[in-house]
Amino acid sequence: MESLNSITKKRPSHDGDAFSRRHPKMPRSNRAKLFMPFDALDGFDETMEAETVETIHPVPLTEEMKTELGEKLQTLEARLSTLPPKRYDRKGLLPIAVLYFEEDQSQTALHKDGPRGHYHWLTGDLLDIDILSHSINLSGRPLRFDRLYAIEF
Repeated sequence: MESLNSITKKRPSHDGDAFSRRHPKMPRSNRAKLFMPFDALDGFDETMEAETVETIHPVPLTEEMKTELGEKLQTLEARLSTLPPKRYDRKGLLPIAVLYFEEDQSQTALHKDGPRGHYHWLTGDLLDIDILSHSINLSGRPLRFDRLYAIEF
């Protein structure tokens, strides 16, 4: 019988008594924070997302593609020779677009089966072609020859 009485009792009310002065009601916004989810394992979600990213291996260039890229680079080098000698003076004078394979270091390390990444079209101003380091400078960003797949200008 006593258990029935405890079920039917109403919630105690503390309006203006000593208890309510010592323990004021918590605002709803603060109460909601008590029940918000939290990340128990730091970095776990990022690791799981990294494993679901689809990356591919770079496609080897055919001899025909290498020849075409070489010819375009020679044409661009000839055009660069007609521009001002300082790089910062060349901005806006020779815009190009390149199809470039960008390696994803985290995916390469995760799968350990060679370089993995994505192909991107990058646009910018060609500032320099460095034959010694086998790269071009596209708006201040060095791009390696062996990762170039197409050049449009």
